[in-house]
Amino acid sequence: MSDFLGITYQQLNVILFVIIHPLITIILFLKYMKYKHRWKKSLAKDKVSN
Repeated sequence: MSDFLGITYQQLNVILFVIIHPLITIILFLKYMKYKHRWKKSLAKDKVSN
């Protein structure tokens, strides 16, 4: 794959594991927190209406 992209194996590892993987992890964590907040908000709304 590194030949196809024209970069070395080490550069490919840095791009994947130092840049892309942490970004994906942070994005998924933020989405989880947003979902969790919405879930708690909807549960509180249901308690009030019942």
